[in-house]
Amino acid sequence: MLIFSGQRDVPAERLIEEGLRAAFVATGSDPPLRMTATYLDMFERYDPDMARLDAERLRRRLAIKGMPDLVVTMAAAAARFVADYRDIFPPTVKIAAIGPEVATRPLRGPLTQTFTVNPEVVETILLARHILPDTRRVLVIAGNGEADRHLLAAAKSALAGMADDLQIDYLTDFKRGELLDQVSTLPTGTILLMVSATRDVSGRPLLPPVAFTDAVARRASVPMFCVFESLAIDSACIGGVVILGPSMGREIGERALRMLRSDGPFEPVVALDGRPLLKGSAMARWRLAEEDVAEGVEIIEAKPNIYQRYKQTIWTVLGVIAAQALSIFALMIALRNSRRHRNRIREFQRRWKFALESAGHGVWDWDIPSNEHYFSRGWYTMVGLPVGASVEQARNSLIHPQDWPEVQARLEYALAHPSDTFQSEHRIRHADGRNLWVLERGRVVERDGHGRAIRLVATMEDVTARREAAEQIEYMATHDALTGLPNRTLLADRIERAISRARRETHKVAVIFLDLDHFKQVNDTLGHHIGDLLLVAVAGRLMPHLREADTVCRQGGDEFVILLPELSEASDAALVCDKLMRELADPVQFDGHELRISASMGIALFPDDGPDQETLLQKADVALYRVKDSGRRGYRFFSADMNAALNDLIDLDARLTAALAKGSIEMWYQPQFDLASGELCGVEALMRWIEDDGESIPPSRFIPVAEHFGHIHELGEFALRTACTEARRWQTDFKRAIPVAVNLSAVQFRRPGLTDLLERILTETGLPPFLLVLEITESVIMEDERPVQEALRALAATGARLAIDDFGTGYSSLAYLKRFPVHHLKIDRAFVKDLGHDPDDEVIVRTIVQLGHSLGLQIVAEGVETEQQSRILMRHGCDFAQGFLYGRPEPAQAFRRRLAEADRLDA
Repeated sequence: MLIFSGQRDVPAERLIEEGLRAAFVATGSDPPLRMTATYLDMFERYDPDMARLDAERLRRRLAIKGMPDLVVTMAAAAARFVADYRDIFPPTVKIAAIGPEVATRPLRGPLTQTFTVNPEVVETILLARHILPDTRRVLVIAGNGEADRHLLAAAKSALAGMADDLQIDYLTDFKRGELLDQVSTLPTGTILLMVSATRDVSGRPLLPPVAFTDAVARRASVPMFCVFESLAIDSACIGGVVILGPSMGREIGERALRMLRSDGPFEPVVALDGRPLLKGSAMARWRLAEEDVAEGVEIIEAKPNIYQRYKQTIWTVLGVIAAQALSIFALMIALRNSRRHRNRIREFQRRWKFALESAGHGVWDWDIPSNEHYFSRGWYTMVGLPVGASVEQARNSLIHPQDWPEVQARLEYALAHPSDTFQSEHRIRHADGRNLWVLERGRVVERDGHGRAIRLVATMEDVTARREAAEQIEYMATHDALTGLPNRTLLADRIERAISRARRETHKVAVIFLDLDHFKQVNDTLGHHIGDLLLVAVAGRLMPHLREADTVCRQGGDEFVILLPELSEASDAALVCDKLMRELADPVQFDGHELRISASMGIALFPDDGPDQETLLQKADVALYRVKDSGRRGYRFFSADMNAALNDLIDLDARLTAALAKGSIEMWYQPQFDLASGELCGVEALMRWIEDDGESIPPSRFIPVAEHFGHIHELGEFALRTACTEARRWQTDFKRAIPVAVNLSAVQFRRPGLTDLLERILTETGLPPFLLVLEITESVIMEDERPVQEALRALAATGARLAIDDFGTGYSSLAYLKRFPVHHLKIDRAFVKDLGHDPDDEVIVRTIVQLGHSLGLQIVAEGVETEQQSRILMRHGCDFAQGFLYGRPEPAQAFRRRLAEADRLDA
């Protein structure tokens, strides 16, 4: 078993795996060594929580697949994983650990051996100075990832004793673009040495290491060397004394094989040496002569293309295919001749069998009248039997009993029909007891004068790995990766099946929408890893209280859906909900934290509440939110009054669709004034829906509907485009640069592509970005700090300004604002309306203004309606204000008339 710290795309681990597999295959053992691989995805940082989940998955996997004889770990995370969970493997299992950092934490035990490989920076510099004797300075490059820092520390320790005539500097605190600019202007006499670079100074991932190294080497004005074989082979660097490549993998593989064949004990730590390697194409770029290279240094060519790398294999495969085609063609012609050509036919059969065996297939030949069988060496190997074993009578018994009737029917059909062909994919029992999936393809190659089949030749191919991969892909497509529960794709199929059966048998079907109460607080206070563990625990608690026919699905986040088919009464669903409420009431322990959780559930029934899965899910969701509105921690069936409310929402959604189509949605504009100068300083764009009959539908009613049914993105784009277009017209027609503020919905904010949309609108309308203010609510910035930071920074990078709307009504703190690129705070109208009457509101306003100014933010007050409110705001230093005192929201034409009148008065 191979355990890798990263994923398949880590170049060093990929090349080591290539070498290991080459060494194992080269043994030619019979039966061949069987290898499996596990990828931890912790190459950059070891995560104890993820390791715990990986350990549980590995235990289950080994319980099914069986224990390995040897475990090989690659890099520090894999070694630590095996050290932390050594109890997974019996004491007789041997352990081999590989990696630069493994020496800092060697595994212990008589059946354990650690292979340490360290970046050979000194040897690489000596190699470089041999071919570049004028080198006076070495610039060592290392990134800011955890692995980068470990490797850099090892490099510094090794370089401490280098010659005094050589200046060694380190380049570590960089961003990608800055580094490319720096290396493009280095003076002669300098060389670059790439150690490792996975993250930049801000902690952001760089390109894949090979691509990043290649970009630096191509941009550099001086030669660059490296210490990892993957970088030497696949990038534009010259090379070096390299480690962790196929050659080292083969060496480790040979040592691991010796471990397999020995009873131990083993030498605890073995240090492996690097491979001096230079690349001819990179040397030619810097005009370095191959004759100047020291003896023992291997020079390789540039990375070959696919054809060059696999030329021999390609021609071998083409030869096999050609041999197959020619043999089959010749065999078909021979079959049309009489029995006097039998010897010739058999010769072609032998050639055909040889070609197929060369391609890795087993071959069997059946003489039907005599019932004699011939089985090739590959066939015996595939089923785990010694070559020549008598299996003529036992062959059928190897086929899985459940598959045998179908195999036999297909075979009899091929023998009886002129098409002659036989094909079957089925299970066959291996000698060690395993079941293999095989694909058999055959053809009747000879018939007698009456058309009866007298000879059939077939191939057998092991397709177990393909079947398992297909099953795994199907499982991943239909199950939640975190909890292992069915996802919404599989749920939809099961609901439809349950409804179809209920229609036939007059049963009821219940769909229960379950949402964990206050789950967001767990994520915010204890972290997302505890939240993930809680979701896994909840999934485990739900399952034992359900029948085998029931389904629990994770919809996403903390939402689950439970399907209960074949119910007699609605009360059956209530009994299940009662059980689940009691089960979830017990506290959960994680890392010393005792969590008490509860859930809210909404129930919809077929056929009472709807005829299909979409309607049932929708109505269960409505019932769920009625529970939440009533205080959470309970369940409720969908009812007629909810149906009326839902119909109202659906009706409003239909009206909104029609309003968008006929242009009934407009943007109105409310002015904002500078309290110190009294000048117009901006406007807020507000959406209005006015029907043909004059009915005005407020945003507070139609915006939530738009968010729920998906119209919010179309409305949001309309608001941005219309407001930017209008502000650009003010700038062109009235020579006024008036900032315009537009509200962003939380739903719109979370959608990918918002930044691209904003940049496109600014480009198309020609509005300078600094004249656009994007208003978001406090709740948005509290959802998930890191993604929100990234999204806000991306929006701010367009040049637009950001404002927090209705500040003071949510639950954020000004400490959060220091981490976000915010420019304005808007004091909610709730704190403005009683200014002059409620001293508490005045204290709140003064505090918001003072703290906002201390953070360099400008303050806007909403809902100012009286002169007294305006004077109090001015006294406390509020910057801007808007409200009915200064002007009501008005259509675009009316606001343009306001600007024209102001220009006339100024003239």
